[in-house]
Amino acid sequence: MGATTLLSEFASATRFSDITAEAIAATKRHILDCIGVGLAATVEPAGRIVLDVTRDQGGSPQARVLGSNLRTNAVGAAWANGSLSHLLDYDDTGFSHPTACILPAALAVMEEAGASGADLVAAVCIGLEVFERMSLSGRQHEPELRRRGFHPTSLYGCSAAAAAAGAIVKLNPKQMAVALGLSAANAGGLTQHFGTWGKGIHAGNAARAGVSSVLLAKRDYFADPDGLDGDYGFYSAFHGPGNFTLDKVGEKLGTHWSIVDPGLTVKRYPCCGGNLRALDAARAIIEEEKIKFDDAAKLEVDVHPDLLCTVRFHKPTEGFRGKFSIDYVLAAMLLDSRVDLDSFSDEYCRQPRMRESLDKVQVNQHPEWGDDATSRRRSPVTITMKDGRKFTKQVDKVRGSPGNPMTRDELLEKYRGCASRVFQGERLEKSIAALENLEKLASAKELMDAVTL
Repeated sequence: MGATTLLSEFASATRFSDITAEAIAATKRHILDCIGVGLAATVEPAGRIVLDVTRDQGGSPQARVLGSNLRTNAVGAAWANGSLSHLLDYDDTGFSHPTACILPAALAVMEEAGASGADLVAAVCIGLEVFERMSLSGRQHEPELRRRGFHPTSLYGCSAAAAAAGAIVKLNPKQMAVALGLSAANAGGLTQHFGTWGKGIHAGNAARAGVSSVLLAKRDYFADPDGLDGDYGFYSAFHGPGNFTLDKVGEKLGTHWSIVDPGLTVKRYPCCGGNLRALDAARAIIEEEKIKFDDAAKLEVDVHPDLLCTVRFHKPTEGFRGKFSIDYVLAAMLLDSRVDLDSFSDEYCRQPRMRESLDKVQVNQHPEWGDDATSRRRSPVTITMKDGRKFTKQVDKVRGSPGNPMTRDELLEKYRGCASRVFQGERLEKSIAALENLEKLASAKELMDAVTL
């Protein structure tokens, strides 16, 4: 049985009751996190443009857009919510950025379908599983894809979004196979856009592809049923012969849940995941040694050259570029002992003290390190004081990762910091209550009432 068939049968047949309690709890945490970062983006200049463009396109009021009073068609809502969810690079990471593609697709079709909160949780969990199975099958080739400019979020996110939306509208296996293949024909996303607003659109495009393909498939649109694994399908086109292995797609499918193992990381900082280890290391040194900016002479970070293909901007003069600059985020941490949403404005980036901090940061490349995944991700930090003392720290499991998860309080602190840009007081707490009790909501309308205006 081919990969497209295996995944389509799984996505069509799986229900909330089939999913383990641990996987349900993990999925809910990532839904809460994703909606929070999507809400935060609505007040950003780029987010306002996304809302304006969506509003200008009009369409039947089938679905709602986060943090706004905007109602539009399902395809438009999927694009808007997906773009908002990924725009700030604060959404979860791990096997790339799946939730920002998957959740918006499910949100876009759930009200029209009369779905419950439990249906939404199950659909997102299904989408996450499809994303991981697809990603794992081509992971050996992923570094090469990135070097060539492909962004994996948009490659696997299209079909994963289709799986989630298709589960909501209850596609049969044949229809689901069509949706997975049709959506894969939209796969793309270029790493050239990293450090700009363009990257956020990658998740929006994936969510839109998923929903449009599901709407076609639901009407029995004719398309090849082997769109992923066919001779001219997704893997052959993007990865090339010999660069993918599909034999594990069906292994323990429906019993082993990827949201639990290997899991995803909830980001502690609103920037590229390639920066997280170094940031946690610098933060630990600063807090443990009570380091003051004016007493520090230099901060060094050691990295594999491959990491700089992603966090590639050096001493940027635009704040948003700083999300993809390891020296920038470390300079912000050294200066303020924190990195948050306010760390990436142009005003903050160009202030004299920040430029002074950037001059203290040194990035050391180590081409002699191995080419394995562990070596490529290492980023130990050393802070040298003006009095000659040195402090070094390496972090392997960042805060928020499956091996070092955030507490509920930490997760809610992040959510409140994001969502409070739109909601305050009782309204804010109402949204938290809805998200934490999502599987108990009889109607998806209750959730959307809590996270829109």
